[in-house]
Amino acid sequence: MKLAKILKIALNMVRANKLRSWLTIIGVIIGIASVMVIITTGEYFQEQVTETLEGLGGDTITIIASIPFEISSEDDTYEEDMEESSDESAAMSTETNAGIEGESENATSDPIESETETETEAELTRKDVFVLRSIPAVEYVNVNVQTGAELKSGSESTFVWVDGVDPAVWPDITKKKVGEGRMLAPGDRAVVVISNELAKNTFEQEIRLNQMIPLNGKSYRVIGILAKDGGLLGGMGDIFGSSVYMPYQEVYSLRNGEEYASEREGDVYDTIEVKLYNEADYDTALQEIERKLRLSRRVTEETQDFYVNSQKEAIESTRKLINGLTAFLAFIAGISLLVGSTGIANTMFTSVLEKTKEIGIMKAIGAKNSDIMMIFLCNAAMISLVGGIIGILLGTAAVQLILFLISAKMSIPFEFALSLKGTLIATLVSIVVGLIAGIVPAKNASELKPVDALRYE
Repeated sequence: MKLAKILKIALNMVRANKLRSWLTIIGVIIGIASVMVIITTGEYFQEQVTETLEGLGGDTITIIASIPFEISSEDDTYEEDMEESSDESAAMSTETNAGIEGESENATSDPIESETETETEAELTRKDVFVLRSIPAVEYVNVNVQTGAELKSGSESTFVWVDGVDPAVWPDITKKKVGEGRMLAPGDRAVVVISNELAKNTFEQEIRLNQMIPLNGKSYRVIGILAKDGGLLGGMGDIFGSSVYMPYQEVYSLRNGEEYASEREGDVYDTIEVKLYNEADYDTALQEIERKLRLSRRVTEETQDFYVNSQKEAIESTRKLINGLTAFLAFIAGISLLVGSTGIANTMFTSVLEKTKEIGIMKAIGAKNSDIMMIFLCNAAMISLVGGIIGILLGTAAVQLILFLISAKMSIPFEFALSLKGTLIATLVSIVVGLIAGIVPAKNASELKPVDALRYE
């Protein structure tokens, strides 16, 4: 039997029972649409979160100075103090009142001396910058000196976080884009670049380009206003990032209230940012950075007084978490597909019973078992395919509606989102579900004997 004839018979079987076919199709539609919505929204949120983390320095490596924390040494000190206190208590019980007073004076003097003895805090200096620049995998090295400051505008004031950066490197290492004006450049003094949120939404009157703004009583000229970050989580950069950027040399005097920083302080940084070449091996470069800094700072892995932070690991962990959550929700939604496949199987078994005599007639006039099986398989595939197409369309529309409502609520531009992977998976699943659900009824129909089929009532 020709394929065109098989498809025509299968289509007539669908038309003959419209209500039953549509009820079966609705089950498939619900399952496919649910899977489509979950996969598409999961991929969209993954892209937005990744974009936000990268905007906060996702592809950079940050070095932070930190004194190693050793639990064992604290425990030993605590035990020694307890032993000393018990010995002192025993001695005090056998002494006179005058002796007790003398012992108490000596006892109280020791803790005071120990409190005044503080360890030298770990620092990042210009020497560390030179070491990092000597690593072949490193493309840019940026220094950060950070502080808080009070910004006034008329009768209003707010607290802002100021990030001092290297003007020669920061424009190349940052993911932020300038919306108005320009970025910092070498030789800039008493100038700032501010975030879009600070310029547009913080004060009743907007801060404009080339306007003088006071930070801790000192005036700085606004030479650039950053563009607003796009995407669903675009505002997160302004919340967790800095609001004001200026040459790092300016931050020392801003922090201490002095016109110029001391020569020693000018070589000390809060953090150092490193960006690697695109073709560099990330893990190898991390190991090289730690190894060279240890040699330069004369520390071991146990006494290491700095910490290397990589946002790439956080991005990968977040991506895996979202992927796992999406897969779990897709599995839950896939249960409705199982229900839909049961409906298709039930419809096909019913069709076999209704068409038993017709099967006998077709076999009597020469139809093969394979022809009968193909007819019922095509019938099942048509039902699932129609349900899959409608489910994909409804799922896509539902996703756009969800994103539109979110964008309207958060006052951000609406972005159309369509998952090619989700569309492909939904299409294949709809066909496979129909074939699996129809294969057993089709096989039973093809194995019917013509005589038994003709005598069936």
